[in-house]
Amino acid sequence: MLAVTNVQQANALTAGDVLNKMDPKQAIGYMDGIVEGLAFARWIKDKPSKVGMKCIYDWYYSDAEKIHGRITTWFNRHSDKPAGALMYVLTKKECGE
Repeated sequence: MLAVTNVQQANALTAGDVLNKMDPKQAIGYMDGIVEGLAFARWIKDKPSKVGMKCIYDWYYSDAEKIHGRITTWFNRHSDKPAGALMYVLTKKECGE
């Protein structure tokens, strides 16, 4: 049986955690992981269609500087919210549900 010894480890990272506790390389890697999860979940939901998944990937990887700037602004505005939830809002706005 797995015991959680640190409750903080079980909590989702907030946008503020990503911006303030990670170096840029770690933050990008973390956001890449969120996007991968969102895209895969979208594919599972829409399967066999890959349109939604492709939209998420195309949006995120289309113009890294512009998109990461937008994400940083969004994260700064909502620094107390879970990073994954904030990324979901952005992908939903771009690609629907």
